[in-house]
Amino acid sequence: MNANPLSAKLTKLLASSLDDPKLRTSLTALSEFYTVNAVNSRHNLRGDIERRGTEVNYQFLRELEKVNIQFLELEAEMNEMNSLCQEMQDRLNLANDKTVTLLEQTDALREQSNICAVRQTILEAFLDRFTLSESEITILCSTAMDVTPAFFDALEHLENIHADCNALLITEHQRAGLEIMDSMRTYRSISYEKLFRWMQNECRTMSRPDGMMEVREVTKKAIQALKQDDQFFRSILEELVHVRRNAILRAFIDALTRGGPGGTPRPIELHAHDPLRYIGDMLAWIHQTVASEREFLESVLSSERKKRDRGQAEIKLPKASPLRLVESDATDAEIVDSLLDKNLEGTARPLKSRVEQVLVSQANAITAFKISNLIKFYSSTIERAIGTEAALSKTLHEISDASMQVFFDAIGKQSADLLRRPDTPGTDLGPPPAMKETVLQLKEIMKSFDTSFVQVDEGNKDFAPILSAVIDPLFQMCEIGAAHLSAFNRAIYMMNCLHYVQSALVYPFTKHKVEDLEKQVQDYVDTVVDEQHIVLLKQSGIAPIIQAMETKDEKTPLSLVPGMDAMSISAILSRLDHFLGSVTLDLSSWLSKIVSSRLAKAISTQNVRMFVDAYRRLCQAVEDPKNQYEFPATILVRTADDVEDLLVD
Repeated sequence: MNANPLSAKLTKLLASSLDDPKLRTSLTALSEFYTVNAVNSRHNLRGDIERRGTEVNYQFLRELEKVNIQFLELEAEMNEMNSLCQEMQDRLNLANDKTVTLLEQTDALREQSNICAVRQTILEAFLDRFTLSESEITILCSTAMDVTPAFFDALEHLENIHADCNALLITEHQRAGLEIMDSMRTYRSISYEKLFRWMQNECRTMSRPDGMMEVREVTKKAIQALKQDDQFFRSILEELVHVRRNAILRAFIDALTRGGPGGTPRPIELHAHDPLRYIGDMLAWIHQTVASEREFLESVLSSERKKRDRGQAEIKLPKASPLRLVESDATDAEIVDSLLDKNLEGTARPLKSRVEQVLVSQANAITAFKISNLIKFYSSTIERAIGTEAALSKTLHEISDASMQVFFDAIGKQSADLLRRPDTPGTDLGPPPAMKETVLQLKEIMKSFDTSFVQVDEGNKDFAPILSAVIDPLFQMCEIGAAHLSAFNRAIYMMNCLHYVQSALVYPFTKHKVEDLEKQVQDYVDTVVDEQHIVLLKQSGIAPIIQAMETKDEKTPLSLVPGMDAMSISAILSRLDHFLGSVTLDLSSWLSKIVSSRLAKAISTQNVRMFVDAYRRLCQAVEDPKNQYEFPATILVRTADDVEDLLVD
């Protein structure tokens, strides 16, 4: 069916969406020139739109014409620029062709210049390493310039050159190494000669006696540097020993005779009347000097131990061959010990002579022993600082032995007097006055020895001869004096003397001697017990019975032995109660002269035990059928257990 055109158009318009962007854009553009909605305008709308499009196209063409003109101008300028660049390229090519030879020559010269620069650097480094500068030569060789830290820097450089030349000798540059070593040898000899002369003068200034001088760093470096030359180093050490030995000896003599500055402290010899203080002051002065002198020498030699202890920076030595010291390779500590020995050697002779003078006039054993003890103490202390082979150590040993010999001589003389005129025992059988006086002297000696810082093991060994020298003659005197006494009283007397001495030996170093004396005491205790046992058997009346039991023939009954019949034994045993009632008092009376209550009690107890054992044997013999006793119970008025109960309680 044919639709109405108008209806179709309306339908199309109504179906169109107003939100269509193209429609909205068209309407916006139409509103710019379609301003009046008239009939004519609507009839001419198509023509107006076409005319409008034509105008826009013409306008676009006009704009493009302008752009075209500008591109044409740009093309003309580009063509011109291209012509100029081509012309410049042609000129460059022509110039390059003309300068290629010059560039090659320039490259060659530049390469040669680089090679020359490297050679110059190597040469400068070689000269710096293998030659001395003018200033260094002046510092090392000029006697007008003093030894300063710069001298040691130059000397180190010289030694480094010497060491590097040794390395050259093992390469293909042996000739250069030999020539440089020859040229450096002269400088080295002159520099060490200069250093040696300077150090000699420096040593002569080290004459302060107390050794508390401050050693300059340059002096330490000088000593270390001179170690490279054995002869110079030995000579410097000898010079140092000469100066220090004289200074110490002079200071020691001044301390003895003049005292300190202004008289304080006072001269040591003012106390010559007091042997212990006199010798002690001398040894104390030497001990203090040993310590200060060691510190001084360690400072001079900058010993490795001291640097480690104090954290000092190590002095850098020239890098040369290994050090060769005085006679052999040695450490600084060994050199210090050797120098310390030589420096203090001068004090040995005056010390020895004065100590010997004191000992000659010394007759008192205690004082002589105290002197010996004092010398031993300082000897062991000083010996740890300077060594056992030092001259001063040997001197101290000699005077220590001499003082001990004086002590033993005094003890020997005293012992001879005791043995020549021995004391006789008193009625109380106690220690004689001479023993008490000698033991009092021994206590003083032990007290002095106990304060000598001697170890217990060493004390037992060292003090044993002293104990023997004092005690043995004392007991010999007691034995001689008690020769007229009975065995019983002599045993008690010797036991009292031994106990008196034993009670005085309270120190650890007398332990062995106490044990020896205890054995002797026990021997005399056995003697007293045996003697008293015989007396007890006799007083109790059973001695004949015990003797008959021990001496009869084994086959003979005891009852058949004469005097051992039942009636005889009953008569003897009838008196036993009286004996048992008084025996305890008798024992106490007999043992009252024993000084030691412990020993008296032990002897009494042992006697009671022995008597009880003897009576028990008697009872067993009477009760034994072999001995043919009838009615043993009537013979034995008391059993062995009864006797034991009475006596032991």
